[in-house]
Amino acid sequence: MSAKNSNQQRKRLGDILVDAGLITAEQLQEALAKQKTMGKRLGKVLVETGLATEDSIANTLARQMNIPFLNLNEMTLPPEVLTTIPEGIVRSHNLLPVKLNGNCLQISMADPLDVFIIDEINYQTGYEVEVAISPESQVEAAIRHYYGTSDTLQAAVDNIAAERRTDVTLDESFFTTFDLGDGETNVPIINLVNTIIQQAIKDKASDIHIEPDEEIIRVRYRIDGILNELMKAPKTIQSELLSRLKIMAQMDISEKRLPQDGRIKVKVKNQSIDLRVSSLPTVFGEKIVIRILDKSRMQLTLDQVGFDEDLLKLFKTLSLAPNGIILMTGPTGSGKTSTLYAAINFIRNGQINITTVEDPVEYLIPSINQVQVRPEIGLTFARTLRSILRQDPNVILIGEIRDFETAQIAIESALTGHLVFSTLHTNDAASAVTRLIEMGVEPYLVASAVIGVGGQRLVRKICPSCKTAFEPTGEIAEILSENGFENSELFQGKGCLTCRRSGYSGRTAIHEIMTINEEIHNLILQSASARSIRQASIRAGMRTMRLDGVNKAVKGVTTIEEVIRLTRSEEIRQISLEKGLE
Repeated sequence: MSAKNSNQQRKRLGDILVDAGLITAEQLQEALAKQKTMGKRLGKVLVETGLATEDSIANTLARQMNIPFLNLNEMTLPPEVLTTIPEGIVRSHNLLPVKLNGNCLQISMADPLDVFIIDEINYQTGYEVEVAISPESQVEAAIRHYYGTSDTLQAAVDNIAAERRTDVTLDESFFTTFDLGDGETNVPIINLVNTIIQQAIKDKASDIHIEPDEEIIRVRYRIDGILNELMKAPKTIQSELLSRLKIMAQMDISEKRLPQDGRIKVKVKNQSIDLRVSSLPTVFGEKIVIRILDKSRMQLTLDQVGFDEDLLKLFKTLSLAPNGIILMTGPTGSGKTSTLYAAINFIRNGQINITTVEDPVEYLIPSINQVQVRPEIGLTFARTLRSILRQDPNVILIGEIRDFETAQIAIESALTGHLVFSTLHTNDAASAVTRLIEMGVEPYLVASAVIGVGGQRLVRKICPSCKTAFEPTGEIAEILSENGFENSELFQGKGCLTCRRSGYSGRTAIHEIMTINEEIHNLILQSASARSIRQASIRAGMRTMRLDGVNKAVKGVTTIEEVIRLTRSEEIRQISLEKGLE
């Protein structure tokens, strides 16, 4: 590294970004405060809180430090360059060798301010090091692409297969090794399980599927709602792999005929993450699914959920109502609970009493009272709710309305001055009120208590690193034209290292929100069909989830294909003639 940049390198990232005008001093202090609670590097905090983007940080550092900015998605690295730096240094410091010219080795880093590792590389390799910068996600994706994750996993699998014994002896380390950052152990199965969990967390997977087959055992991750195969392992390690996971989750390893549930708490880079574990007996052995409960995913605000401007304003207004029921609908995994947590974070202010009843309590929220139901000892939703009403609550969050008794108490709570949030598993907003009536709640109570119902789905976002525009044709062009978007461009991802060639990166929500006007109130009193209520809502101005999705596709957030995949196949043309996109 040249001497002229040495002083610049010693400056802190925050100070450089403030000097460059990318963020203000006040925003820096805000980010530093959040960094203490989030336990992450400052750059990640700035990106996750929306104060900056990875590209803007990297470009700013490149200009301020007078170093090159490299887009790794547009580069192909020669194999001989990849061996110039030990893989351990590459992974642990998130850097990549990109070019070797004589005795000069160019490396691209997510954090070029780390002068100590630059000196270490110079010492270990003997090369003169030239530093460039790339966005952190690009560096991580390139490392995964060029160095792979399967080699590490395969090495762990091979070790287990080589040492496979008929009788597996479990020592005390099986019960105590849950810090995944402690490095390798001398027990191969622990290394394998730790690597699987670590990689899932790093790849921002929501679930890990361990699936026994007739001759192999398969490991898959669910990333952005889609399952991706990570590895296949020989059947011989199945018993040890499942036993390790069940012991970590405090499940009965001798019971293989009945489903079980358990939880694991792991620590990765000083970040505590809960894992919810479920086992299910199948023909070829127990299948295990691990749900990753990352607390940072629940630190969303309503502004980050995915509402457009009009729907955000409407939902905030509903959340500030003094009483009534607000429902979120959608299938499992559609983000309903995340939206309700965001609403709770929006309204909590220290002057109201907020209590939740959940099964299970997945994320802890400061300054509110959260209750875990336990049906096995009689602590059901209904019984808990009756007790909560004696605790002087202002706001109640019910994880899910599952039966008549819970629904009845929720309705009564809303009618006696409480604001109630809850979820229902229905396909759209209009079906929620008919579901309550089907449960046995009187229509006049539903009409009086429910003030708003939201429907939600999660769609994959187009990868910003490979996003390209194209001219729509055929039926898609007709749909856009009929909704006032003649000659509009659409967008798609070409596929790159960052998004694993999928064209998508991350997810956002599409919504519909139904409020109860006089017409809908009367339809509920008449026990009208969900279709009639839905049509009345559209006439009153409700934008359906599909239309909201089309709007986001036109804005370049997602693709038409994603919207069609995740929303009901309504006749867009007919609805657009009545209301259209605004």
